[in-house]
Amino acid sequence: MYVIVLFLMSLGMGADEIIMNAKGEVVSDLTQTLWAFMFFILSTMWSAQDSKARNIHRPFDFGFLIYILWPISFPAYLIATRGVEGIITFLGFLAIWCGPWLLGLVSYVYIYSG
Repeated sequence: MYVIVLFLMSLGMGADEIIMNAKGEVVSDLTQTLWAFMFFILSTMWSAQDSKARNIHRPFDFGFLIYILWPISFPAYLIATRGVEGIITFLGFLAIWCGPWLLGLVSYVYIYSG
């Protein structure tokens, strides 16, 4: 469920990037900060739900540690629970996070290059 919400939010942010670039404006810092915050919160909630579904022993502060140390702990969790598939899963999460920025970049180049 969390991954679906992340994907839909990513599509919304991508649409916002395209619309704002078509108007010659940029997405506000507040919107981008909110997107990053929601991405980290939802990916942390997904990892907590995933560990519960897989019956993996979690320390008391598992969610907090995943959130605070996300660049280290999130890929480490995915690799520890899935092996090589965890790397691919992490790249998928990164694609969801960076997708809107890439859509904005492509639309900017397309609109202003010709």
